[in-house]
Amino acid sequence: MIGNIITLVILVALVVLFAWLVTRAWRSKRWYIKWPGILVAGLLTLLFALVTLVLVKGLYDFSRSYPVARVNVAIAGTPEQIARGEHMATVLCATCHSQNGQLPLSGGNNLSADAGLPLGDLYAPNITPAGKIKELSDNDLYRILRTGVEPNGHLTFMGGVTARFMSDDDAQAVVAYLRQSTPVENQTPPISFSPLLTLFAGAGLISFNVPDVLQPINSPPKAANKEYGEYVVRFMDCRGCHGPTLSGDAPPPSPPGASNLTVVVPNWSKDDFFQAMRTGVDSTGHKISPPMPWKQIGLLDDVELDALYEYLHALTPITAQK
Repeated sequence: MIGNIITLVILVALVVLFAWLVTRAWRSKRWYIKWPGILVAGLLTLLFALVTLVLVKGLYDFSRSYPVARVNVAIAGTPEQIARGEHMATVLCATCHSQNGQLPLSGGNNLSADAGLPLGDLYAPNITPAGKIKELSDNDLYRILRTGVEPNGHLTFMGGVTARFMSDDDAQAVVAYLRQSTPVENQTPPISFSPLLTLFAGAGLISFNVPDVLQPINSPPKAANKEYGEYVVRFMDCRGCHGPTLSGDAPPPSPPGASNLTVVVPNWSKDDFFQAMRTGVDSTGHKISPPMPWKQIGLLDDVELDALYEYLHALTPITAQK
């Protein structure tokens, strides 16, 4: 927050400075100083004023209180539900909430490093029973999973993660697993958004879309078909890096250089796809480089991975890539 305030002060000072230079240029009696000075200083005034407004909007979006959607869930905690929750936590949660990508979810590394941009200190917290979740009800946990908003209305970074588009059943299964997971004592550093990330938020490049009311989310029956594969694409956040059309057109702060899945995957056989996602090496011997989370995707079970392939393989190729 301090970095954002300092940046805001600097931006306001620059706006005032260049606005003052505009007035100085306007008073000049020499045309070659007056008109170029007004043009250059005026454009810079408008530019820094726009950046200032975007930063202020980002600060507001990060700090304001969001309406807390009402929920009333009853977590059964059956062995089957806990097992499903453990699987979903391994696939979805461990990437951020663990330092080694494995359970337990005792707190992760700085996610800013994965983006390759100075986005601040983005440490996913400890969500084992020894962490903050011991102070939260099942309704609170479920609401954070689905909205990214804490009971006090404060936004968490989960608000920008599409894991919240898990089905109701899968989200409840995750809560069931978290409640009985292994407690680990670990305190992660507080989250701090950098001015760059705040600007991204203010410019709308990061969208939270916190719902006032939670609508039911159902998934198709689990099967190796493209309908279930589309659900896997949603909760795995493939579009977060590969763009809305999966053609590699995601804007910042998504990692640059994401491949065009509409062209790549349709050229792979199912065996090629399974090999690439389970080993990190495609059929040509090419090693898949970070930040592509092939290890995370490889944790999907055979039915989920088969369904993902069926969906991606059926995509219409989009060759007009950025």
